Amino acid sequence: MGFRVTIDGSGPVNLTEECVTSVDFFSEIPTDSNARATDNGTALKIRGKLLFSLNAEAEDTTLNLAKWSVVPSESADAYRNVKVEVVASSQVVRQYTLPNAFVMEYEEELDDETGVGEFYLHVKQKKDLTKLTSIEGGFSA
Repeated sequence: MGFRVTIDGSGPVNLTEECVTSVDFFSEIPTDSNARATDNGTALKIRGKLLFSLNAEAEDTTLNLAKWSVVPSESADAYRNVKVEVVASSQVVRQYTLPNAFVMEYEEELDDETGVGEFYLHVKQKKDLTKLTSIEGGFSA
């Protein structure tokens, strides 16, 4: 199983199966409710490897993740369309889309001894637009 992540906006991000190691989808529902709540949210937590390119042979799209994480909330670019495709046997089996997502957390962990880097991205859908979140599956071959 693999994951593809596409994030639109200035400084677009296209992460491939080689880069993304795990994705968690969350449907956030208040735990203090005795009935179906109206204050729901959706979020994605994405983890992966930082694939640096020596001599700029290939574009480092994870650099655009770091840049997006520091965009101020007043900027329209703070909210972006995030699409995650779950791939099994070269076929998309599930697709999550958060059309107005913003960065909750972003971390990069770099190790000088191994030379390997990892990233963690936590995005949430803008709460008043939760109904625009889409979850699709059952794609034909």
